[in-house]
Amino acid sequence: MAAQLVELEENFFNCPICLDSFKDPKLLPCLHRYCRGCVKPEVDKSDDKVKCPLCKQECDKPTDGVDGFKTDFHTRNVVEYIQLKKSVAAEEVRKCIGCSNELQVAAFCFKCRGFICRKCHEIHENSGMTRDHKEHILALKDVKDKHLTLEKLGSLKEAPSCSEHPEKLAEICCVDCDNLPICVVCGQYENHKGHTIRGVRELAAEERKKIEHSMKALREQDGNVRGFPAKLAEARKSLEVNITETKARIRSQYNKEVGKLNEKERESVGLLAKHKAEIDRKEREVVADLNRQRERELKTVNDKYDKCVSEAKAKAADERGGKDTAASKTKDMLTKKRSYLENELSDSFSSVDHQGNTNMKTFGELSDQSTHRIQRYDNFVAVVTSVLASRDHWTDVSCLPDMNVSSKQLIEDAKKEFPEIAALSKVTTKAITPVFAPKANPSPIINRDDFKSDADYEKYVKEHLRIGMTLRCRKANQGVQEGDTGKVIEFDWWNNLNPICQWQRLGGTLVVSYSDVEIVDQGIRVGSKVRLQRSAVNPSRDQEGGNPRSVGRVTATDGKNCTVVFPTKKQWKGLLSDVEQVLLLRRSAFQDDSSYSAYVRDTIGVGMAVRCYKDDGMAKVGDIGTVTMMDDSDLGQLRIEVGWQRPGGTHWAKHSNIEILGLRLLSVGDTVRAKEDITAYGATLLAKGDTTKITGIVDSRWCNVHFAGRGRSWTVLFSQIELSS
Repeated sequence: MAAQLVELEENFFNCPICLDSFKDPKLLPCLHRYCRGCVKPEVDKSDDKVKCPLCKQECDKPTDGVDGFKTDFHTRNVVEYIQLKKSVAAEEVRKCIGCSNELQVAAFCFKCRGFICRKCHEIHENSGMTRDHKEHILALKDVKDKHLTLEKLGSLKEAPSCSEHPEKLAEICCVDCDNLPICVVCGQYENHKGHTIRGVRELAAEERKKIEHSMKALREQDGNVRGFPAKLAEARKSLEVNITETKARIRSQYNKEVGKLNEKERESVGLLAKHKAEIDRKEREVVADLNRQRERELKTVNDKYDKCVSEAKAKAADERGGKDTAASKTKDMLTKKRSYLENELSDSFSSVDHQGNTNMKTFGELSDQSTHRIQRYDNFVAVVTSVLASRDHWTDVSCLPDMNVSSKQLIEDAKKEFPEIAALSKVTTKAITPVFAPKANPSPIINRDDFKSDADYEKYVKEHLRIGMTLRCRKANQGVQEGDTGKVIEFDWWNNLNPICQWQRLGGTLVVSYSDVEIVDQGIRVGSKVRLQRSAVNPSRDQEGGNPRSVGRVTATDGKNCTVVFPTKKQWKGLLSDVEQVLLLRRSAFQDDSSYSAYVRDTIGVGMAVRCYKDDGMAKVGDIGTVTMMDDSDLGQLRIEVGWQRPGGTHWAKHSNIEILGLRLLSVGDTVRAKEDITAYGATLLAKGDTTKITGIVDSRWCNVHFAGRGRSWTVLFSQIELSS
């Protein structure tokens, strides 16, 4: 199909940089053309790669700079024709190359490369000297009629000059030298001897066949290339909708959690008012009772009852202060959680906005790539169409090989689907963390040895740890010694939710890392072993001979108060906060003797059952007994008086030479055996080896046992009996 030049002349043959007609056009590998003078600064300032100003495609910089790029002879000839057409349309007067007169010209000779008048036109065609110019003369009437095609314009041009002999016309092409036009002499005898030489017509036909195949493959991708902007716009719209929906979902979660905080705050305020009202009611009742009693008593005891009233009021004030402190802590905790929740909302929104901005930026980059790809596609199609329409063999062999090379990359780019745009249309973020952990029923504690790695056990501790549970330090951490035990009282919201514990050996609170602790108990409950804290409100209520180290067992608790029974069966009632849990750990749980010895010093109490594992005076390895007294006046060593079973009697031992077996050695209901004949008033009450049951505990040395023959209980020493197997 012959293409008329008027279809392309206005826009296609203007330099994209200077926007004027091409002057010495240079052709880049991407097939975009620029004036030599326009593109030279871009080439000169480049290092190894030259980037096309239009499509941004990079190519290697030629060694000789801008002159290393091919000159687009086809475009230069068409530009020459366009300028000729403009001259004819303006009816310009030119100098005739035949008669040298300034006349209105009638034709243009491409061989002489000049205008000729009407008279010289006839001579030019008929003269013997210029008769061979006839095929290269363009009558200006053809320009006016607008019927000149690229094919006809191509036929007017003469063959290019030989690259080695400019005075000779090229007759053949050297394939090895990039289809370089040469004369026969060069091909057979000189620089191109031995190279692959082809005839221009044969080579042009072959190149046309290749480019037509590439054009067919490229046109098959036309829909994919031109449809990509629509896909990109759809994905961008999906991203905007996703961002809006995600923010709405996060806002809903945030509002829900804020509602929980508000409800908890109202509950806390209501609970505080309720407690204060109850305290006020109790205060009124106590004051009223005391006033009524005072009225019935003698005037001499008024001072005594006034003092009682003052004490009652002081206690009520202390309780109010305690409740105010608890309420203040609750309020501080809620404030911290609210701040944490707001920070989490801000972080989530920032994450969504960051992802959205990043994806939008990527969409912009893809859009620019798509625009450049379409421009390269349109430019390639227009250039190839223009060259094919010229049907000039020399143009074909000069331009079509580069176009074939460029078409391969263009086809690969056109086939590209960009599957990542589906992922770019989405944003993700984590859900708002609940401000209150779900309540869970206590589950059996799993030991560290049941896990394959420290990381697995740390994950288990994070998931199951609750306030009130007891931990043991597995590794010295920020002042907490290895083996120290403590109760979880709070979680540090500003330090990865690590537990804050009240440590026994340290004597204070300190936060530790999950990786440095292990769970050893789920908190104080019925059956737990406890002793009074030294800071207890009313330590005098402990009836264990005034020894604050006595250890008892919890028999009842409502989560606030508890009842403890000590080895002498004396009861103690008070607040859970006034007692501390005593954990009886096996010696095998410690890495060395010094760690276990420190644990014994901190844990041992009157009434506990112990065993000797290092010879110490009268006690030998394996002997068992009950702690009857302790002396810590020696700061370096705790001396313990033990009622030993095997040697009999009480003897002192060092805490570093014994190990703890349990809370007590013997208790009511245990079946025991006489270690010797037990007599009273000359009669044998129990023969050696006879068994009976303990009916009561008198103190740490004496207990009551049942004697069937007597029908009653009798008091014996612990050293006279032993547990029956």
